[in-house]
Amino acid sequence: MSSSYKPALLKAIVRIVRAGAEPAIPLLRIGSQFVKLYWVQTVVFRLRQAATIISEPEVVRRIRSAADMNGARTIDVLPPAVRERLDREMARVLTINVLQAFHRSKPASMGCLFEWSPGSEFIIVPNAAMEFVRLNARALESIANLWWARWLEKVNVLAPLVIEKVERDGAERASLTKYLRVLLQIDEPKCFYCRRALNDGLSTHVDHVIPWSFLLEDPLWDLVLACANCNIAKSDTLPRRDFIDKLAQTGLRRAKITLPPGFISPLLAREEIDRYYEAALSVEWPVGWAPAPNLAEH
Repeated sequence: MSSSYKPALLKAIVRIVRAGAEPAIPLLRIGSQFVKLYWVQTVVFRLRQAATIISEPEVVRRIRSAADMNGARTIDVLPPAVRERLDREMARVLTINVLQAFHRSKPASMGCLFEWSPGSEFIIVPNAAMEFVRLNARALESIANLWWARWLEKVNVLAPLVIEKVERDGAERASLTKYLRVLLQIDEPKCFYCRRALNDGLSTHVDHVIPWSFLLEDPLWDLVLACANCNIAKSDTLPRRDFIDKLAQTGLRRAKITLPPGFISPLLAREEIDRYYEAALSVEWPVGWAPAPNLAEH
């Protein structure tokens, strides 16, 4: 593969067929699936689809641009006109090389999954192929995920849990309530970033210093108390490096504390924390966030 389009096309067709499609599937419907799939990977989990963001396919760059221009982290909040434009652009890209290239490496004795003629706005999935996809949908999607993840691992060398990010349809997180209770017991009741005093009410949040959307986990060593303003403003960006120094110091202090049952020691070697930070930087994760000077405690 020279891109991730082939596994994306297989995954899109499988999902459309499972939803009860007719043999004639509009390219626009496939394009819409492409936008959903690439949105999760490039906007939510910030996985690159090429060696650098600059060299990524044009449509993927447009997805990133649409997200940035509209301040959207989830696809559902995009203005309808923007979403429709992305769907059309992705459908157009399918006709350039993706549809024709899909079957290029198959054995001569194997039938085609679909048929498409240049100029047509539909692909045709023969009845036998439709039945094959329905019977083997789960396996086919797993195959698509595997090949997509193998490609992504080549261009996101240090990113953790790539296969899990490819399998996910969004950023559904577990509740952090249990961590909030623990952090209120073991940490100073001040915002980790701006150092303002925290109340026990809604203004106290739990934040991932290294973003959850990069780690895809909730390790206690990465969790800190934060005020609502800092947590919302930081979002899923990396903080300034001095906060990584502070995170390592916090871990050393916590290591001396007896934690409640069920919680693993939060100590992680400074080298390991730096490794995660550098790994995020290596895939061009947004970096350098810090609270506004007027918010920080002096």
